[in-house]
Amino acid sequence: MAREYLNVRVDPDLKKQLQALAKRENRTLSNLVETVLSNYAKRESMAKRK
Repeated sequence: MAREYLNVRVDPDLKKQLQALAKRENRTLSNLVETVLSNYAKRESMAKRK
């Protein structure tokens, strides 16, 4: 699947927290953010079906 860039600005402290989480889970920051966003989108989609 082709990937697209999504540029966002975040608070420096949030970025540090996300980097630490990604390192702890042995994944890239991009992968962590994509996973979190995907889970959120799925959860919201399911909530609208109810």
